[in-house]
Amino acid sequence: MAYNDNNVPFGSQVITIGGTAFVAENISLNIPTQITERRNEVGDPNGQVIIEQFGNGSATLQFATTLTVPPTIGATFTLTRQSGLTIGAIVSQVTEPQAQFDIKKCQINFRKKYG
Repeated sequence: MAYNDNNVPFGSQVITIGGTAFVAENISLNIPTQITERRNEVGDPNGQVIIEQFGNGSATLQFATTLTVPPTIGATFTLTRQSGLTIGAIVSQVTEPQAQFDIKKCQINFRKKYG
């Protein structure tokens, strides 16, 4: 049981991929942008356009049991953003590091799902 003094936000989340629940130790979501700038005749900025590009990210997933296997490329899941809104995501890369005296886990990269 955790005690939270003064309502400090902390922790990560459990995500379900392919019917398997994983504790996501670290989640990093990046929404890059393409910026177009406009300047006047002497080079002073006077306008800009900021366009969201394809979102991507990574996460470290703990395996729940000895029978748990890494998610497959193309598997989809839902990620809850810090705002509370959710986005769909697609697994784009999986690594399977193993370390002595460590629990089984894997690293995934993902892309924001559109459509």
